[in-house]
Amino acid sequence: MVLNYKTGRLPFNFIALGFMLFAVSIWRIVVLDWKGMLFFPIALLFLFLKSGLIIDTDSRRLKKYIGLFLIKKGEWENIELILYLEILRVIRSQRMNVLSIRRAETKDVYKLILVLPNKSIELMVGEKESIINTSKEISLSLQTTVLNRYI
Repeated sequence: MVLNYKTGRLPFNFIALGFMLFAVSIWRIVVLDWKGMLFFPIALLFLFLKSGLIIDTDSRRLKKYIGLFLIKKGEWENIELILYLEILRVIRSQRMNVLSIRRAETKDVYKLILVLPNKSIELMVGEKESIINTSKEISLSLQTTVLNRYI
């Protein structure tokens, strides 16, 4: 059985830029200007670039990938010696400075970590409910336990 999770995309401002570049490239191609062809691949990259995680439970291996359309580039890692899954709560702070206005935002973020005897692999970062549901699904398919001390 293969589990496939999308873990991230580019930030919203890059996706919005991708839409604008796509519109400009189509307009420039319609006007028969070759410069529109330059914007088109950049727009596609901004719109469809994503990252994710593939877990092959039958052969006990893991692949973190970066994908564009159907192409998923990444390397397989062997996870046969998995000990357990762990959920960590992390406080993430972000500072924003615009002209003379300063703002700091802190929020709780949860991480799902796969623990092996010699290393730990961060699987995904997200909200509490989604991480709990994903960890239950992965632990059932890999037949391992989940440590969630911080919940």
